[in-house]
Order: sequence, then C-alpha cells, then structure tokens
Amino acid sequence: MTERSVGGNFIWSLSAGLIYALAQWGVLVAFARLATMEEVGEFALALAITAPVLLMARMQLRTLQATDARSAFGFQHYLGLMVLNVIAGVALCCAIASLKADTLHEGWVISLVALAKGFEALSEVFYGALQKVERLELIARSTIAKSVLSVVLVPLALRLTHSPTAGAAALAFAWAIVLFVFDARALRREFPAVRPWSTLWRTPWRQEGVRLKALFLLCWVLGVTALLGALRPNIPRYLLEAHAGQAELGMYAALAYFAALGGRVVHSLGQAVSPRLGRYHAAGEARRYGRVLAGFVAAAAGVGLCAIAGSALLGRWALTLFYGAAYARNLELFVWLMAAAALEYVCLSLAVGLTSARELKGQVVQLAVSVVVVALGSAVWVPRVGPVGAAWALGLGWLSELACSAWLTWRVWRRLTAPAPVLHAIPPARVDAREPTTG
Repeated sequence: MTERSVGGNFIWSLSAGLIYALAQWGVLVAFARLATMEEVGEFALALAITAPVLLMARMQLRTLQATDARSAFGFQHYLGLMVLNVIAGVALCCAIASLKADTLHEGWVISLVALAKGFEALSEVFYGALQKVERLELIARSTIAKSVLSVVLVPLALRLTHSPTAGAAALAFAWAIVLFVFDARALRREFPAVRPWSTLWRTPWRQEGVRLKALFLLCWVLGVTALLGALRPNIPRYLLEAHAGQAELGMYAALAYFAALGGRVVHSLGQAVSPRLGRYHAAGEARRYGRVLAGFVAAAAGVGLCAIAGSALLGRWALTLFYGAAYARNLELFVWLMAAAALEYVCLSLAVGLTSARELKGQVVQLAVSVVVVALGSAVWVPRVGPVGAAWALGLGWLSELACSAWLTWRVWRRLTAPAPVLHAIPPARVDAREPTTG
C-alpha cells in the first residue's frame, strides 16, 4: 500500500477534530445559554452515564481495525460485532435511565443520548476501514458533516422547545443521517465491492461465528479499557452530582469541556500515526516505531503546556465570553482541569503506541489502578473541596497512569529491540566408514 503523507492526514484529521470539538462545545454552550444550569447538569449526567457503556461497546474496534496490518478480520466482522455491542449498550443505558432518572423527561434525555452515541459507534467501523488505508480526508468530511448538523439542529430544537429532550433527539437524528447517508457512501467510494448493510445481512454468521468470537476475545480487553477510561473522568462527576447537585455538575462539565479541544489535537495526530506505528511494529522496525512515537509524545506534551498557559492567562476572559460571568468565577478550577488535561494528552499518545504494539492487557491493569486512584481521591476531596477536589482527583489518576504507561512502553521497546535468538547449526551426523550405508 502506498503510504500517504502523515502531515496531510494530520491536517485533515485535526481540522475535522477541532470542528467536531467546537460543535460539541457549541451544543454545550447552547444548553448553557438556552437552558438552566440544572438542565445543563441533566445533560451532563446523561453524557456521564452513557459514555462508559457505549465506549465499552465500541471496544476500540476502530483502532484495532486501523492497525490490523495483516487483515486478520474482514469489515463484516468488525461491523457485525459493533452492531451487537451497540444494541446491548443502548438497551443497558435505557435500563439505567429507568432506574436512575427522577422524572420521565430525564430518562428520555439519557436514552436519546445513548441512541446518538450508538449511531456514532457504528460510524467508527466505517472510519476504521478508511483509516487503515490512510484516507483520513473521507473521515474528516464525515466528521465535519456530523458537526455542522449537530450544532445547527440541537440549538434549533432547544430554541423552539426549551426542552433538553428535544435537544438530545436532534443530536441522535443528526448522527443517524451522517451514518446512513455519508459514511456508507464514503466506504463504497473507497471500496466499490463493499456494500456495508447488505454485507451485514448476507454474511453466513453461523459459519463466521467462530471468527466473530475470535475478534471478541481479542478486543474485549480494549472494551474493558474503554470502560475504565470512561469511568475515570466520570466518577468525580457522579460524586459531585450526589454531594453538590446538578448545578455544580453543570458548571464543572462546562469548564471541563475546554480540555476536549486539546484532546482533539492529540487524538487527530494519533489517527494519522497509528496505522504507521502498527506497520512498523509488525515489521520489527524499532527505530522507525520509536521515532514516530517519541515525536507524538512530544507533540502531546506541547499541547498540554499550551492548555495550562492559556487557561491561566486567558481563562477568565474565555469563560465570560462563552458561558457568562457565573462560570468565570471558577478560574482556579479551570486551571486545575487544564493541568489534569495536560497529563491526559501525554497518556493518550502513549496509549496509541501501546495499542499499535498490541500491549492490551497491561493497559487494563494501568487503567484499573488509575480508576481506583480517582475514586479514592474523589471520595476524599469532592465532599471537602467540591469541584476543585474533583479536578485534583482526576489529575492524580492521570499521573498514576502516566507512570504505568511509561513502564509498559519501555517494556515494548525492549521486546522490539531485543536481538533475535541465534540458532546454532546442528553438525551433520558422522558416518562411520565401517557401517554399510543405504543409498
């Protein structure tokens, strides 16, 4: 396969990622401007409940698919497994909504946000196929379409109805349009022989069940990793909502979303370099693998430093401009959140390298440690300090993961650079001249 420019792919991915992050931020700003702080907290709680479930359902299949250098599984296997996971994930979120929601209206918000995330998860399979052949510009166009539709339809629904339920329904509708119209067309453009939905129905799953099971057994670890990774930022939110109420949660969530902008930069660069990291590792090209990963980590660290400096220097002005004076009074919290985000960006870059090297189980252990650290920190600090304590707990969790990721990366590097075992030639058996030989 002809290698495409990492720079070009990065620019496409970064542009689309930033537009997507700004659009999601625009949705949050619309809630802040057109709804009460309690309703912002209600929407934030729906995101906090659905994110761990649907991220686990996604099982990071896109990353696995994009770095599948040997094409061990076909598109139909990834799509089939994702469909099953999404159905189960949305059903679980609806069940949680029926138990957790205090009102029917709150339950609908949770269920509709889960449905929107389900459509987004299915799009990831299409993106994984395109990312594998480094056609990130097609992914970027889909992401931009998704962003534009959501940032137009959600505020429009909120303005017309003043109902968070209508806003969540508009989000689900926007992402469904992109999946069934744009993503399917982009895949057929790159792979003319693939018909995604007919392939899904016509695949003989009784014969392919063994392959589907093998794929599940390979990536369930990534699913658990995604679950733990989603729980980590949301555990402080659960405790904050329980101790301080939905208004404080809404304020915390609005400030924390600024971290997503830097995260999109790191994520976009990761999408550009992950197929190449996977190929270099599979080919045993240690020097190339190390050079690409080191550059990625350095770039992620630079983004984090810019986030901290920007929040300290321009934070009050930015919060007042986008959210209002009530949010701008929390500058200290904002700086702490950006400090935690800086650690997150470095961890994300190392995670891409580890996944490309198929270092999967170690990531589960490090995430479990990080989640425990965040949970303990939140239990201690949130009741005493409030939102700032939640930011402290989150930062401590990322710091613990950074230490574990560095150790796992060193272990991968040692395996990759280890000298190949020398196979000593076995001397031929000596033939005794006194013995007759058969010929």
